[in-house]
Amino acid sequence: MKRTVIIVIIAAIAVLAVYRIGVFVNRSIKKKADIQADKRIPVRAASIGRMNLTEKLELTGDIKGEDAVMVYSQVPGKVEVISVREGQRVVRGQVMFKINRDVVGMEYLPAPVESPITGYVGTIMVDRGASIAPTVPLAQVVNMNSVEAVVHLIEEDMGRILVGMHAEITVQAHPGRVFRGTVAKKSAVVDTMSRTQEAIIRLPNPGMALRHGMFASVTIMVRSRGNVLAVPVDSMMIDEARTPYVYKIVKNRAVKQPVTTGIITDEYAEISKGLAENDTIITQGQENVSDGNALLVYFEKQSGEEGDIHPKEVGGKSK
Repeated sequence: MKRTVIIVIIAAIAVLAVYRIGVFVNRSIKKKADIQADKRIPVRAASIGRMNLTEKLELTGDIKGEDAVMVYSQVPGKVEVISVREGQRVVRGQVMFKINRDVVGMEYLPAPVESPITGYVGTIMVDRGASIAPTVPLAQVVNMNSVEAVVHLIEEDMGRILVGMHAEITVQAHPGRVFRGTVAKKSAVVDTMSRTQEAIIRLPNPGMALRHGMFASVTIMVRSRGNVLAVPVDSMMIDEARTPYVYKIVKNRAVKQPVTTGIITDEYAEISKGLAENDTIITQGQENVSDGNALLVYFEKQSGEEGDIHPKEVGGKSK
């Protein structure tokens, strides 16, 4: 009887010892796993896809009438009559001024000064009674049926902008309204003072909404491509050799992947070589990563998705 009790006690002690050893081993394994997990670098990631991209050039410029003509008198004298006002529409041949020739000993009828074109009176530059010569401009007449947005291109953009490219123009006087035109011509010379080249975008002016002298914001559509592979610009980095690259995620590890780019917009860059559709890349946190690092991957939320972002395993094979 006593022998049996002793055997039972020994067996119980053995079971307890095995249990404690198992607990110790499990804790050691878990602790080791936690240590390994702590070495993983947290990053955000996304699977890349295709989209339509348009490269744009943002500029500022001035609105000018397609025809802006200065009005001069053919004879000297004093301005006797001003028969128009600024903003008034005039037709070609309409009398705008009368000039008293004011020659001592001679008597002349007032000399009429006519509008050389049909348009709108821009600025009247003289007052009644002012003495003028044939070289003094009296007023400006502007044809506003169609207008031009005049911009100036810096050297790096001169070769990018071509005649025929489409442009969008906005002005503060009409917030939210977009006027569309086309690059009509580029100057044959470069301004030696500003080192810029003048380019003219011609556009219709329905309702005479655009006025000569307005300040314009101009967006020229340089080039567009549809259904191209693209990555967020912020996901790209540049190495010492000036080669762009991203970090592709393969089996939860970072793989440095050089890429060749095409169109680059403010938000996305076209990838013409180096990646394939549905590859997973790091979109945030790549500045803390080196090639081969283990990663704790959090996927970007899709449009309309709610809730917390949890880490996910990323598989795949290197290419």
